[in-house]
Amino acid sequence: MCVEKMLIHRCLHRIIVAAWMLCMLPLAIQAQTPDSLGRVRYRYDFVVPDNGNFIDAIHAANRRKDKKKRFRIFIKSSMYRIKGEGNPIKIRENGKEIEIPSPMTVLTAPNTSICGEGWKHTQIESMPMHEGINCTSTLFLNGADSTYIQDIELWSNYRNDFNAFAKCAVALNEKNCKGNIFKNLSLMSTQDTYYTNDGGTTYLEDCTIKGTVDFICGGGTIYFNRCNIELFPCGNTGKGDIICAPATEASRQFGYVFNGCHIYGSPEQANKYMLGRPWKNAPRAVFIGTVMEMPPDSLGWADAHSTQPRLFSEYESMNGEFQLIPTTGRRKQFYNENGILVTMRYNTDLPTEEADQYDIDKVFPNWYPEQKTALVEPPQVMIRNRGEIYWEDIPDACLYAICRNRDVVAFTTEPRYRVPRGTPEGSCFSVRCANFYGGLGERSNEVVYPNL
Repeated sequence: MCVEKMLIHRCLHRIIVAAWMLCMLPLAIQAQTPDSLGRVRYRYDFVVPDNGNFIDAIHAANRRKDKKKRFRIFIKSSMYRIKGEGNPIKIRENGKEIEIPSPMTVLTAPNTSICGEGWKHTQIESMPMHEGINCTSTLFLNGADSTYIQDIELWSNYRNDFNAFAKCAVALNEKNCKGNIFKNLSLMSTQDTYYTNDGGTTYLEDCTIKGTVDFICGGGTIYFNRCNIELFPCGNTGKGDIICAPATEASRQFGYVFNGCHIYGSPEQANKYMLGRPWKNAPRAVFIGTVMEMPPDSLGWADAHSTQPRLFSEYESMNGEFQLIPTTGRRKQFYNENGILVTMRYNTDLPTEEADQYDIDKVFPNWYPEQKTALVEPPQVMIRNRGEIYWEDIPDACLYAICRNRDVVAFTTEPRYRVPRGTPEGSCFSVRCANFYGGLGERSNEVVYPNL
């Protein structure tokens, strides 16, 4: 009798396991089935703060075994103040070498996505106590090729003193990274806000960069597409801001390209600020179709560092009324390393045929980063009486984010979601779709739970 009971229990157990596997089979198949674009659906590898803090997420990306596959980090809305990794680094201050805990967070792994819930609500702030390019990066991308960042703000808040307008405090630092893409990224600091990709290439779209002096500086080929450039006050010095200080490598055809950008900010900067000044190497910077709410100094470009620019030029710069700004007085003479004033041979106003060479596909042939930033349109969401939200499957969506009262509360790869028991009546639910890199698109329509 006991043997018969054992056999019956074993049979029942096998039936239950088989049934469970059959139920799970569609999920397993879907997880491995490419969508219409041949991409596999996924879940985020790390969610902040659910799985740990921001530094934990970066460490997880660095330590993963398979760095050929993309590692996707999602950061929920909040203000995150980070202290950096804390490992000892040496700096020079007041002529002396001192050792301090590093306030920097460093990403070295390639193929990493860092996506926030929204840049106005997802802020990552560091507060370095010592200034300098090499010791203040809120986020340092060191050889981290193909990094994708969307919908966050990186803020280097030097000593929590916003009057430190002339202190070097880097929000984002790149070094030797190829193929980085940033969308809806906000960078905020004072001097040296964004230290650009020495040795690499980066594409920025709809980003905002805020600062005072040389707040975009460094090398690489950096394309700013439809970006906002915000000028902060320079204290009571009466001096003007300087937007960029390029140090473009001599072998590069392109340096800084500002395409369709928007310059605005402190009214006191009108007719004082400069578009840029040469730093080192063979600096290149062009402004194409940029709206300048406040006109810069009529010279346009500052002279500094005894370096001659390879190209400082503009094409159809406009004021806030979209009228062309006169540029005939732009600086063309710069001092060389011997203190001799040299007249540059390039045109400060780009001819149309030369301006056409700064289209994205010509600066980055065979890359097409503007296609990679495309966001997925949301579905039309409905709700059943029993609290199941559902929608038509979107082939381009690699993941669905479920929002309750506009905050992300869950993720799914299925076109449906069961509202948990205990959810307050009157809660509004909507859905956002993620693109391949993990960047979320706009919210769908809202449905109210329960549907009575």
